Amino acid sequence: MSAHCTNTYKTVLVPIKHIDLAIIGGGCAGLSLARELAQRQTSKSVVVIESRQHYQDDRSWCFWAPNQHAQSHLVSQLWPAWFFGHQGQPNEKRMSTHHPYQYIRSIDFYHDSLNSIDQCPTIQARLGESVLNIERHQDGWNIETDRDRFIATDVIDTRPPAREQFAQAALYQCFLGVELELNNDTKKDITTIELMTDMRVINDDFYFTYLLPMSTDRLLIELTLFSARPHSAESMQTAFNQLLDMRGYSSSRILRTESGILPMGLPADKTELPRAGMGGGALRPSSGYGFMRIQRWAQQCADHYCAHEMILEQSDSGLLLQKMDQLFLQVLRTQPQLAPILFKKLLGQTDPECFIRFMNDRANGLDYLNIVRCLPKIPFIQALLVSIFRHA
Repeated sequence: MSAHCTNTYKTVLVPIKHIDLAIIGGGCAGLSLARELAQRQTSKSVVVIESRQHYQDDRSWCFWAPNQHAQSHLVSQLWPAWFFGHQGQPNEKRMSTHHPYQYIRSIDFYHDSLNSIDQCPTIQARLGESVLNIERHQDGWNIETDRDRFIATDVIDTRPPAREQFAQAALYQCFLGVELELNNDTKKDITTIELMTDMRVINDDFYFTYLLPMSTDRLLIELTLFSARPHSAESMQTAFNQLLDMRGYSSSRILRTESGILPMGLPADKTELPRAGMGGGALRPSSGYGFMRIQRWAQQCADHYCAHEMILEQSDSGLLLQKMDQLFLQVLRTQPQLAPILFKKLLGQTDPECFIRFMNDRANGLDYLNIVRCLPKIPFIQALLVSIFRHA
């Protein structure tokens, strides 16, 4: 029986015995693929299985992109310029009018995706449903949930990485932030974000401030750190409160909170399940950016599935970019005191368009040379030698 959806928010559904594609996980990657398939009005029966009952405005997705792109209708803010700098020193500024920094609210993305899914009769979003077991059978994938059991010809797992995989990350990017409504006469410059300011190292953890001005009296401010171990939001609360005090925002009204732990440099997943999203290596290992990577994968996967009835897993970066990211993470992990210097050189000594191409996985040979030229050589040579001898 084909999956049919008349309302993605319904919780009482007709039991499904066989479907063409099961998308496990309804986060960014799962919804992105489902939305792309819906836009193509696929005739295949597709089910998205998501444990959340409801979606909330719980995160922000940002990226550099042209003013017009496939997700432009979801962009609520964009900024042509960004600040960066060490704590206690004047900030430096860079800008790009061709590729401004752009912000998508998660709740806008969730609603847009669910609305697209609801327009395609063969795709169904099953919210509030948890997968208990998935087994490969001769006739497909046997999937058992807490509400149903069915067989899928194809499956793609977009859930976060399993605990064992997560524990093997090279570093962790941990953040805690709030969106504030300012209650004083201070007005923010709304054309420039703070990409990486207040950069410093404390107890081998690299800290910086990330600030997005939404309007003259609203902003999103986050405390971010790179660490060899994951830090919970609770453990970051004291340092975050100090940041709010330092900026004069302690008495401002909190509109919402977001926090997370992003694994940087995940090892390959060892399961036989096709993977995508964070668990499939969607995050840029050295930065944590992944939204546009996921969108590119979703578009390619939807095209390939509609044409060939085959799912594409999340693809890795090119070999050169993989090696550069691995070396960068190794230097950050073994010599964390260099982090502020490395990022300031990367941000300050490369042309903004070169830097954006590098961050967007669009760098050319000359861009790579410029990136290498701006960074100190000895730490990376040491990291390269260690890597070579380790695998010898």
